[in-house]
Amino acid sequence: MMAAVLGGTGDLGFGLAARLAKAGVDVVIGSRRLERAVEAAEKIRALVGRENVNGAVNRDAVKAAEVVFFSVPYEGLVEIARDVAPFLQPFTVSVSCVVSFAEDVCAAEMLAENLQQGAKVVSALHTVSASLLSDISRAVNSDTFIFGDDRDAKKKVANLLKLVEGLRPVDGGPLKNSRYGELFTRFLVGVNKRYGVSWAGLRVTWLDDEVVNRRWEL
Repeated sequence: MMAAVLGGTGDLGFGLAARLAKAGVDVVIGSRRLERAVEAAEKIRALVGRENVNGAVNRDAVKAAEVVFFSVPYEGLVEIARDVAPFLQPFTVSVSCVVSFAEDVCAAEMLAENLQQGAKVVSALHTVSASLLSDISRAVNSDTFIFGDDRDAKKKVANLLKLVEGLRPVDGGPLKNSRYGELFTRFLVGVNKRYGVSWAGLRVTWLDDEVVNRRWEL
């Protein structure tokens, strides 16, 4: 499988790209500026000791990707989505990792509205620490909710994210529920600040791994 990470030069995107590359996934880092994407790819190759990471401008990064992670600032989401939309394949699943800090806005739905009609959109990783993702020597040991309206698309993303050590994908329901995951990011930012850490995450208790995994196998 090939995955593209748009915004792979930022903290969360870089960490995600590094984790996926470490797990053996072919990764393309996308950026508006080619030199930044290439530089990030070189750093990840050195970090994980593998050659399965490359850099490209956003349009080129998505062309062959089965899964595209949008890990970009909310302010740039619409522009980037419209820019790459014509280059996404029909089978591509687009994943919003974007957070809007406005209570009446859902970034995942915003992404869906600005891609081609019928695009498969999922959202995830709103409750996972970017700094923890970037430290590939540590297991993540967190859950991430997967939101989306297409079950097969959610399953594809969940099985991809399960390759990240210690990351457990939990079905969060339809895409419209993503607004709650996005809002919860603000809560976790506050928790991190109050306790002087940067890696606090979320774990759903009394939900056995076997039950969670079976959900993605059905």
